[in-house]
Amino acid sequence: MALRLNGSSSGYVELDVPAAAGSHTLTLPNSGGSSGNFLRTDGSGALSWAGAGKILQVVQGSTSTQVFITTTTYTDSGLSASITPTSSTSKILVLVDQSIQLYRVAAEQFGGMRLYRDSTIIYDSSADSTGPLDFAIAAGGATSIRLHSRAILNVLDSPGSTSSLTYKTQGRPYYSSNSGEMIFNRNSPSVNATSYITLLEVAA
Repeated sequence: MALRLNGSSSGYVELDVPAAAGSHTLTLPNSGGSSGNFLRTDGSGALSWAGAGKILQVVQGSTSTQVFITTTTYTDSGLSASITPTSSTSKILVLVDQSIQLYRVAAEQFGGMRLYRDSTIIYDSSADSTGPLDFAIAAGGATSIRLHSRAILNVLDSPGSTSSLTYKTQGRPYYSSNSGEMIFNRNSPSVNATSYITLLEVAA
């Protein structure tokens, strides 16, 4: 059986159904949807309008201000950016490119970083009972060590909000003894390190 819709002057559009062992009911949505929407089923025959996944907005923050952390308390890196999602169903893809440096007058040092959405931790460093272990440098017999690197984080967040959201990073060294420290955005004659955080709102 087919449903044929005749054109206003000529031609037609015909909807055909395949041979099926049972009956199926499809319920159309009660609105016309928005530009670019498509019909999506819930698997039980209820159809609704849905938007194809796409980037709705991009926000970027950066900093080149040095932050020295000489305690084992997580401390703001100075890197942050804010975004206001256009829909509560949107996801936020957070891309972090963070300059870090570890230093200690000893043979080893470790460190870690956290990513926050407002006051909520959405990425936390791996750690043991003493401290975080995201980054490490060790050299047997060395009297002092230094590591300069860039920390890369890719986190897909589902905030479920249309309020302004601030994403930021924090960090801390594993050891503060023996002049142990972690430095964000280290500037020196040989290094001019700027850190970046990029927020992309992704349509669900």
